[in-house]
Amino acid sequence: MGKRVLAILVALMLVFGIAENSFSQQKNPSREEVEKLIEEVATKRGIPSVILKCIAKLESGFRQFDSNGNPFVSKGGYIGIMQISEKETEYNLEKLKYDPVYNIEAGANHLLKKWAWVNNEMTQVGNMDPNILEHWYFTLWAYNGLLERNNPNVNSSTYQARIYETALKEYNQEITPISKKSMPSRGGRLHRNINIPTPEVYHEGDIIKYTPNDIVIPDTMEKADGKDPLVLYDGPKGNAIGTVKEDQTMTILEGPALKRGFYFYKVKVNEDKRIGWVYGNWIVKLMDNF
Repeated sequence: MGKRVLAILVALMLVFGIAENSFSQQKNPSREEVEKLIEEVATKRGIPSVILKCIAKLESGFRQFDSNGNPFVSKGGYIGIMQISEKETEYNLEKLKYDPVYNIEAGANHLLKKWAWVNNEMTQVGNMDPNILEHWYFTLWAYNGLLERNNPNVNSSTYQARIYETALKEYNQEITPISKKSMPSRGGRLHRNINIPTPEVYHEGDIIKYTPNDIVIPDTMEKADGKDPLVLYDGPKGNAIGTVKEDQTMTILEGPALKRGFYFYKVKVNEDKRIGWVYGNWIVKLMDNF
């Protein structure tokens, strides 16, 4: 393993080790601490942080533990800050309950799965650039359930509307709503292959983007059976041609290239000179000072 990679991995272990230790008493971190964690996870995962923070505020009030120090589990078996279902067997259940950082990572991963689904199966907004807040409207709908209660033509207090209200009240962030005329009069699901224009007034998020010559490393989601591999593709949203090991580094050659709602980067794997494309959601920049 290269010295620079080893150094940054040790640094990350120390940071998250300190974080885990500070939460080991099973007491809720402060709201400011939780918001900071959410910002760090969201921006590297390709999610505007205000979107993920508002979800956490609505879902749990930023709580990982209840007043007795037990994991906060709501009716129906939804766990922690991001209210991830205990039925989601792909995740480490103990870490969902006791590790706020892991719970937030799982929440981001769950939201990205809904984002990918909307990009493939549901009505889309504009070019689905994830850094435009208004483009997350139908993903928020899907996150809470494709139910008629989230149709603004049926209910004025939809989940999406409550997210927008929270963004404005808590973070002074406006998000332009999608016109109700674009929605069906009834029902909870819109047709696929329909595109609604981005509102004339739109707002950008804070997603981290990389530039050519940046050095990055894999940073994939830890699941119950281990970390996901970082897949190397022959083009944006292309065919898989291999994987990148956790201890390998990559140099950004091109990007970001937007494809089906995700940013892709063309990279060179420095250790073996392979070239391909990776999702920007699962890499992080190697710190310049290491």
